[in-house]
Amino acid sequence: MDKKIFALPFALLLFASLCSGQSYILDSHVIEINVDSMGNAQVRERYFLQFQNEQQLASFRQMVSEIGASVDGWRAYDSRIYPYIGQGSDIVVSGISFIENPDSLDFLEMNYALKSPIMEKRNETSRAIDYGLKAKYFTNFVDGSLWVIPEGTSIIVKLLRGVEIEKPVKPDAAVEASTVVWTGYVFGNELELNYRLFKQIASLDLSQLIQELMQSDLFLIFVAVVVVISLGVLAKRKAITGRIENYIVEHSDFGSEEEEEE
Repeated sequence: MDKKIFALPFALLLFASLCSGQSYILDSHVIEINVDSMGNAQVRERYFLQFQNEQQLASFRQMVSEIGASVDGWRAYDSRIYPYIGQGSDIVVSGISFIENPDSLDFLEMNYALKSPIMEKRNETSRAIDYGLKAKYFTNFVDGSLWVIPEGTSIIVKLLRGVEIEKPVKPDAAVEASTVVWTGYVFGNELELNYRLFKQIASLDLSQLIQELMQSDLFLIFVAVVVVISLGVLAKRKAITGRIENYIVEHSDFGSEEEEEE
């Protein structure tokens, strides 16, 4: 009986310690992926949190100070907080910060880059390059044989302006201009996002070309060549002028009349 009496406070203390690690509600999770012209990705993940009181908020601030930018530290603190795109060896974390938003929910923000392109080049012509999403970076969303984006999670893929997104995108997603948005709950047998990036046609900037030429070591040589050519033209001006006059006379009506009179 005495053992049960002493065991009850211990159990309550253990329960309280477990609850203290979850002193908030994870309201939603937004993953934003920005893709450049080479298919590389910068990722920003935001974990939106609800705190029940100031004590919980103060406790979380203390955890932010202690854990800092340690991905392993945050995952140990809350198994739901970790980089969802790629694996640990695939990413380079640039920062983890806590943003207190007076007008909306506070959020923990994690920024990182993938070490290799998130997009695969599938075809290239003189006019365009076709890219496709590499599914291997989304294994955290595999559930059995399905790709599953859970309730409360949104994945936003921002491509360069002017790209042509191939439809359909799988699983079902909202497509607007160059942005693709998956909003959970959504699932599918396939994960596909293909698009075409058109190449820019290089235009000749004459003013820039002249400026670069003037700053080049070849500028003095260019000036010297122009001077030599100009002097040569001036020296032969009379001979050239005479030849032109003779040509005109020989091929004009006046020249033909003089030949007939003789």
